[in-house]
This record gives sequence, structure tokens and C-alpha cells, in this order.
Amino acid sequence: MSVIDTGSFTESPLFKEAMGYFWVGKWSEGFVKLAEVEKKFPMESELRALRQMMEVRSRINEYEAEEISRKKLQNLTRNGIRALLTFVVVVVAIVGLATYSGWIQAQVTKAQNEFTQNMQQAQLTIEFRNAQQLIIAGKSDEALAAYEKIKSTDPNFPGLTEAIDRANALKNVEVQYVQAMNLLQLGDSAQALDILKDINQVLPNYRDVSLQIKNLQTQSDMGSILQQADQAFSDGRFEDAISGYESLRLMDSSFDTRHVEDNLFQSYVQAAQMLLLSPVNSLETLQKIDGYFSNALALRPLDREALAARTQVRSVIEDSVIGDYVSQAQAALANSPDSLEAQQTAEQLLSKALAVRPNDPDILTQFQMAQAYIQAISYFTSSKWDSVIEQLEFVVGQQAGYANGTALQTLYDAYIARGSDFVAAGEYLSALEDFQRSAVLATQLPDSKSLAFEAQTMIAEAQGLLTNFQEAVLIYQDALSTIGLRDRILALQNSLTDTLKYAELRTSNGDYQTAFYAYRNVIRDRVGAYNQTTVVTVKSGDYLSMLAHRYNTTVAAIMAANQMNNQPRLTPNTQLIIPTLP
Repeated sequence: MSVIDTGSFTESPLFKEAMGYFWVGKWSEGFVKLAEVEKKFPMESELRALRQMMEVRSRINEYEAEEISRKKLQNLTRNGIRALLTFVVVVVAIVGLATYSGWIQAQVTKAQNEFTQNMQQAQLTIEFRNAQQLIIAGKSDEALAAYEKIKSTDPNFPGLTEAIDRANALKNVEVQYVQAMNLLQLGDSAQALDILKDINQVLPNYRDVSLQIKNLQTQSDMGSILQQADQAFSDGRFEDAISGYESLRLMDSSFDTRHVEDNLFQSYVQAAQMLLLSPVNSLETLQKIDGYFSNALALRPLDREALAARTQVRSVIEDSVIGDYVSQAQAALANSPDSLEAQQTAEQLLSKALAVRPNDPDILTQFQMAQAYIQAISYFTSSKWDSVIEQLEFVVGQQAGYANGTALQTLYDAYIARGSDFVAAGEYLSALEDFQRSAVLATQLPDSKSLAFEAQTMIAEAQGLLTNFQEAVLIYQDALSTIGLRDRILALQNSLTDTLKYAELRTSNGDYQTAFYAYRNVIRDRVGAYNQTTVVTVKSGDYLSMLAHRYNTTVAAIMAANQMNNQPRLTPNTQLIIPTLP
């Protein structure tokens, strides 16, 4: 739909350009520009009057030009006739002297009659064409007078009857057009539209009838839509009212602007409030309410009530969205809390929740824990023990049982692994501190006898390397007895049994240094005395501390049983031995 200008058409550059063409007699160019002005100002009756006036002037101009041409032709014809008559007279005079003067005279008379008839026919043709031009110019009365004059001379002139019928039809159309314009001035657009439709059936291209019909039909449609929207507004069907008023604004933003915008604003607010009064059971409903308030504020940005209501709704939306993300994250962790995939899913969901409310401390903490846990597992597979410990100390500090306790066990295994690296580097005091920390962590886990046993044996090794041999031997003895491993080793009756007996013998003799190294060897080969083993197939996403926690053993025991290097990275679809104690 074309854009309708609201200023004065006389100020339009197109109007000035059209008038410029008219002043220099370029009628076709002027009418093209004037049509564009009429599209922008369809309701300006002065434009229609101007077009009519200009059409008359252009047709008069054309008529005057044709009249001049016709007069020139008439003068030429007269002069020709005079010359011909002179020539005929001369011929007659000469021939009259001849013997056959009587016959020649008859032929000359016949020629004169035929010539006169031809000249009359030519004159009637010129007058008929002039009358047709008057029809084109919209001068039906003058055209009818011209046709009647032709009829009085030659009633059977070709096409005359049809031309008179067209002229009479044009006269009727002119009367109807004037009547339609008068009705429009009086505001009776419905009856005016009916008349214009009748005109369009008779003369489809008459003046601006097509444009007038289009504009009136649009107005009629808009009036009907407005009536329906107003009825919906009165009935409290505000969503239907919104649909109607929005359609009107799209069709013509200037149509009854104040009424449409006032009712549309109230419809937005009322529709939102009705939804708020009903049970809000979905995020989509909340977003719809927010949209209504936002649209209302687009019409009245400073309305305090609408602004406050939208702020409240958006807070509810945030709570709903965040609650949904957090619930999904918690569900993922609840189903498989030690699964790395579940942790990654939870991290993504919590990240989305933070995007909605970045400063929420609870969500931020949960997100940071998930992120730190995932990073720690990645560091663990790369043997970056310092980074593992840093991340997991934060996690277990926030929630000791995070990932169903796997975070705590992973931290325990990281201390054991880093302490072992310290031992290999000769930094025995640092190793002792890590082993002692792992022993404390083991006490925080349920069914942690295996973990406590391993921590104690590692502390014993560090003490012995620090030359505290007697203390180391006593720790070894207590650990082996507490977990029941001493009796199982003695029952094996193999080389491991011999090593244990030798260690106990040297202890009884007070040779704690030799006993320390013997006990150390027993502990290093202890997996052979474990009475239970489980073989598992590694799946994608499995990691050592998770498996160790699930089977109540330690990463060190698994690595020893599988003769793994100090790079605890698992390969999917491979077999893994899990040694366990009862």
C-alpha cells in the first residue's frame, strides 16, 4: 500500500514538477506526475478538480491545434476548388467550340457533382473526428451537438449511431461522477462507492474512478475492522481487539490514530493483566505477558504502571527460566553424579542460567563447582596434580560430597599421586604432607578402609625415607593388620609371604631399617594378595577416580594391577582390572 502524506499537496515536489510540465504544454508528463501526487494525497478533492481542469485545458489545446489544421485544410481545399473550377471553365469554353460541346458539358457537370460530394464527405469526416476528440476531452454536450450536425447532413454517416450512443453514455457517466463526488463531500462514502463501481463497469478508465474505488474499499474494510475491534474491546476479548487494532496500524498508521492507539494500549495492558490473574504454568505464557507490556510501553514509554508491571513479570520470567535450568542441571547430576558427561551438561545449563541472572551467588557457585570439577578431571588425566588439587579443594570446600563423593576421592588420589612424585624427586617432607592430607580426606569418605590403608602405607614410606624407620615399620604393621591383609599374605605361601616374614623377623631383632625396606616391598606387591578383582570395559567418559570410587578401591591400586605408568588416562573399549579388598 502506498504511503499517504499528511502535509499540503501544494508543497509536494511532485506537484510542483507536474505544474511545470503543464505550464509548458507537456500534458502527458504533467498527468503522470499529477497521478503520483494523487496517490500520496488520495483524499484531496482539490487535486481531482485540478486534474479535471487540466484535462479540459489539454483537450481544448488539442482541439485548437486540430481546428487550425482543419482551417488550413479547408483553405487549401477552397483554393483547389477555385483553381479546378477555373480550369474547368477554360476547358468548357474551349470544348464548347467543338462539335461535342453538349456531351462534354454533361461530363463536366457530373464531375462537379462528384467533387462536391467528396468534399462534403471529407468535411463530415473532419467534424466527426473533432467530435471524437471532444468525447476524449469529456465534453459530451459539445460532442453530441457535433454529432447531431453531422446527422442532419448525412444520417447514414459510418459509425455515427455508435458514436452518439457513446456520447450519451459519457454524459450519463459525467453526471454520475459529479454525484459521487458530491456524496463524498457529504461523507456518504458507501453510496459514492456504489456509483463509482457502476461508472467503472461502463468506462473502466474514466478519470480517477479506479483509484477512488480502491481508496474507498480500503476505508470500508478499515471501518469494518475498527468496528469489530471496538466490539471485541467492549466485550473484554482483548487479544481479538489487539489483532484488529494492529491490523489497522499496518494498513494505515494515520487512520483514526488517537482512538486506535488509546484502545490498543488498553488492550495490551488488559490482556497482560488477565493472563496474570490466571494460573501461569509455562514460560511461554510469561513471555507473552512480557510482550504485551513491552508493546504497551512502545506506545506510551512513560506509563509507570505498565513499566512496573513489565519489570515484575520479567523478574518472574527470570526466576522461571533459572529454575528450569537449575532443575535440569540437578537432574543430570542426580542421575549420574560422577559422570563427566553429566557434569558437562550441568555446566552448560548453569551457564545459561547465569546468562539470565549473572550475579546470582547460588547459581554462580554451582557453575563454578561444575566447571572446576570438569577442569580437575582433565588435569588429572594429564597428571597436573597441582591444578587438580587447586580446583578440587575449592569444590569439596563448597560441597564435600560433590559428584556423589567422587570429587573427594579424586582429590585424595591427586594428593597420593603428587606425594609419590615428591618421593621420586627426593622431596620427602613435601610427600609426607601430601600423604597426611590424603589420610584426612579418607576419613571423610564412607567405606574408606582401602583409602585409609593406602594413605597410611604412603605415610610410612615417607617416614622411612626420612630415616624414621621404627615409626615407619609400626605404621606398616598397623595398616596391614587393620585391613586384614597380613593374614591373607601369610596364607598365600609365596614369595610375598616370605618377604613379609622377613620384615617381621628384622623388626623383632630391632633392625628397623632393614624391616622398613622389606615392608616397603610387601606394600608395592600387595595387589597380588587382594582376594577380589573385577574386570570392566572402559566406556567413553570413564576416568580412574570415578571407577576407583565406584568399586571402593584406589587409583594407585588400579594402576598397580594394570601395570600402568603415572599417566592415568583411559582408552575406551579396553579391559581394566579393578582390585578390591572386602
